[in-house]
Amino acid sequence: MKKISVNRQQNDEKIEKDQRCGFIGLIGRPNVGKSTLLNQLVGQKVSITAHKAQTTRNRILGIRTVKNTQMVFIDTPGIHPAKKLLNRKIVAYATETLRETDLNLWLIEPLPETSLKKDGLSVLHREDQEILKMLSGKEKRTMLVLNKIDTILQEQALVSMEKLAKLGDFAEIVPISALKSTNVEHLVETLKKYLSIHPFYFENKQVTDVSERFLASEFVREELFMRLQQEIPYSVAVVVEQFEEDQKCIKIACNICVERDSQKGIIIGKKGQMLKTIGIAARKKIERLLGNKVHLALHVKVLKHWSSNAQHLRNLGFN
Repeated sequence: MKKISVNRQQNDEKIEKDQRCGFIGLIGRPNVGKSTLLNQLVGQKVSITAHKAQTTRNRILGIRTVKNTQMVFIDTPGIHPAKKLLNRKIVAYATETLRETDLNLWLIEPLPETSLKKDGLSVLHREDQEILKMLSGKEKRTMLVLNKIDTILQEQALVSMEKLAKLGDFAEIVPISALKSTNVEHLVETLKKYLSIHPFYFENKQVTDVSERFLASEFVREELFMRLQQEIPYSVAVVVEQFEEDQKCIKIACNICVERDSQKGIIIGKKGQMLKTIGIAARKKIERLLGNKVHLALHVKVLKHWSSNAQHLRNLGFN
């Protein structure tokens, strides 16, 4: 797994005295909207999204620079009870982020109506209760972000914020809709107040530190999540075997690794139709990203029980 480096090296340009910069962690349970928010914050797609939970496996870095302020966001995998070795590694990456950030954005969904009559920890989903424990002692550098306010009435949002405010001494509580981009710019302006004076870590126009090769593999995996059912997307890994550019196009070849022969057949589909559909959709996304014509070749291989095998995980980059 690509592990985002947060070694805080200054760039070599002349530093303005009033520059502000900081690392901001996006944490929350699966499918709460962290990746959608990251893409909105940086203004382009750097993290894949899907309606299924646990889409994000890596820590993804997104960078937004506005005038004298640079915000370095770290999108983390959703925190959840983990049984497989792969999932335990994924959750570990998320929890490690809390030790590396200057601020944290804890994304949480509006409280369901059944919780609005409760108080204390009982208002929270079990996974959110675990996150609150992890944040113990870090509340003053944590903003609680109430996401998906577009799905509820204003009164329910206000009651949710009132209940959540009693759970900790949070720096701020900000309601947003990452999907609709509602109040996202207000969140950005609020964040600026909490950043310390520090030179920028990245160039002004840089929006992520992940490679084009990595993003290509993620766009393929995103299509697998969107088009396959049940447990199959959680049993696949995508490895880029070729990424070469010539005068006509960029040639990319990916291996889609699955755990069982039956999964391979489902991904390929009748007469190869499913694999072809996935390839076409992923290729279009990669072409938009790279601004160039792409030739994408996908191959499916069986790597039995890879998600529970430490050696296979290391070979696939999940260190």
